[in-house]
Amino acid sequence: MSIHGLIDNVAVGLGAKFMPKYFREGFESPPVAEHLENVSLLFPNVAGEGDYEVFAETLAGELDAAFRLVQWIEGCAPTVIYHHGASEIPFDYGFKRIFPCKKMDIPANLFLVRAPFHRTMKDFQHGIRTLFNVVAMLAVSVRLIEYLVAFSRDRGSSKIILSGTSLGGFVTNLHHIHFNSADYYTPLLAGLSMDDAYLRSLYSRAVAQEAKENPAAIEAVLNFEKDFAAKDQSNVFPLLALHDRLIRYERQKASYGNLPVHAIDKGHTTGALSYEKLRSHVLQHL
Repeated sequence: MSIHGLIDNVAVGLGAKFMPKYFREGFESPPVAEHLENVSLLFPNVAGEGDYEVFAETLAGELDAAFRLVQWIEGCAPTVIYHHGASEIPFDYGFKRIFPCKKMDIPANLFLVRAPFHRTMKDFQHGIRTLFNVVAMLAVSVRLIEYLVAFSRDRGSSKIILSGTSLGGFVTNLHHIHFNSADYYTPLLAGLSMDDAYLRSLYSRAVAQEAKENPAAIEAVLNFEKDFAAKDQSNVFPLLALHDRLIRYERQKASYGNLPVHAIDKGHTTGALSYEKLRSHVLQHL
């Protein structure tokens, strides 16, 4: 095993030992499409850079998400919309290092999306107790991103790029499947087989045993390969890590079919910390 895999092993092992398990109180849910149809968002008026709370009525009840308008250059500038990873609290930890716009010139409007259940670690641990909640979370993030795409289009943005790492990469792919309203999609450390991460990767250590013993319920709602294969993929540019033990390279590469995948010589943890490589992969489309 490479040093990158060993680091993943340590990181997941510690988390799995001390955190409550995914899907410990339920491992059934309607599909993402049904959740999306039942999401109703209440949006704030956007008045300049800053944080904005977003409240959503969903099949799982009322959920709260948020977004940050990090940088607004002008309406006609390109726009990058980024979504964080799972349990990334504070939710801007990776974003500030991938897009350090206070330290370097990034010629784009920048949005950062915060998923439901990511206000605090306690909030996250409560949210992942059921598959139903997790799928509702995905649906809210996808709907919120669609709002931000429309907001940017309305103001004349010349190009819109969606991106995200890990969980954020899966959300990026889901937005492509269900809306495809952005110009470019750059999912980072994510594929179309989210079920594999929970059931068969190293990350399965964080999943309740009963849920793993009923894989069909999870596969039915967290495998997006068929839906993705039915779409035009010419605007999708994935990045995967060769030694990733959570988002397994060979499995997730296969999930993209014949779509070219950019590979980096990292694992999941070290890949998520490869800020310059991630930034370059996203911003090449500006």
